[in-house]
Amino acid sequence: MDEFAASLALRHTRGLGPRTWKRLLDAFGGAAAAAEQWASWAGRGLTPARVQEEFGRGAWREKALAEERRARELGLSVVFYRDPAWPDLLREIPDPPLFLYHLGDLSLLARPCVAVVGSRAASRYGLGMAETMAASLSRAGVCVVSGFAHGIDRAAHIGALGGVGGTVAVLGTGLDLVYPASNRDLWDRVAAEGLIVSEFAPGTRPEGMNFPHRNRIVSGLSLGVLVVEGAIGSGSLITAELALAQNRDVFALPGPANLKTYQGSHRLIRQGACLVQSGEDILRELQPRLRGLSLPDAPDSLSSEHAAPGIERPEPDDPEHRVMHRLLRGGFPQHIDALTRGTGWPADKVSATLLFMELQGLVKQLPGMYYALAT
Repeated sequence: MDEFAASLALRHTRGLGPRTWKRLLDAFGGAAAAAEQWASWAGRGLTPARVQEEFGRGAWREKALAEERRARELGLSVVFYRDPAWPDLLREIPDPPLFLYHLGDLSLLARPCVAVVGSRAASRYGLGMAETMAASLSRAGVCVVSGFAHGIDRAAHIGALGGVGGTVAVLGTGLDLVYPASNRDLWDRVAAEGLIVSEFAPGTRPEGMNFPHRNRIVSGLSLGVLVVEGAIGSGSLITAELALAQNRDVFALPGPANLKTYQGSHRLIRQGACLVQSGEDILRELQPRLRGLSLPDAPDSLSSEHAAPGIERPEPDDPEHRVMHRLLRGGFPQHIDALTRGTGWPADKVSATLLFMELQGLVKQLPGMYYALAT
């Protein structure tokens, strides 16, 4: 069996779940190798004997073949647990998926991610803050992950699409189903500019049991989870609980005390979640974990007409180092407008690069939007 067929065989074997999949994949290096050596599972202490026997009987075959056939008919792309493109953070959780169906830009999985979640029936305040905070994160090169639902999820995806960080939508349905249907416009944008992923088989309907499984992936992809607006017992609080179990940071936005949809958010804050009021607050809290991470690629070169006289050394390719190079040349604080003119980049690219460098301790912002090297 190839990796896809073997992954489906594991998934459709009774008694095998995500925690056991992880043991098998880590022990054998992949689903195909695990399936080939199934007779050794129990002897190596990886599964009970009854599960090994269940796999050997092949009762999984009909369902696995049906899913494989349908996925191939639809031309769905798949990324596997052991692929280089699979994010390390998702591999670390105790119950990862075997694979993800995906549509869009798979490279977004390599970026630092923050989940933004909240109520479907959100307030106008919550929707505005979700969009604003997601936009701020994305401008800094951080990818925003959410669950493609109404309300806060939708606002977060929309806000993130305008920046360099992009957005990942994690579905609780098959990748062949746009749910909710009213998000069709957003689906088209995320498929074209972001990434849509699902672990569920084609044809999977939006059943309630699916969404906690989806939520573990939302948090599993992310360095931290922001709950913008959440009632007690809501799915967003379940995502926050999963994040804590996965050793992720949890952030919460405070809201009006008389709104039930903020009672869960306030409880999280009382329990120790980090109170935040902007995307920059989150970036600063994550600063230690963001150090050493790179931004998405900037333009390959800068116009020679902006080069200072007497400088013959070629400018570095890394966008952070290019800005650093500009700052070093002048030897004095430079205004952000001057840096924008000097680099030839769009203003949001300059702003995102400077913010990321500030978080890394490379530059400092001075009054009046001037920047200088950190000392």
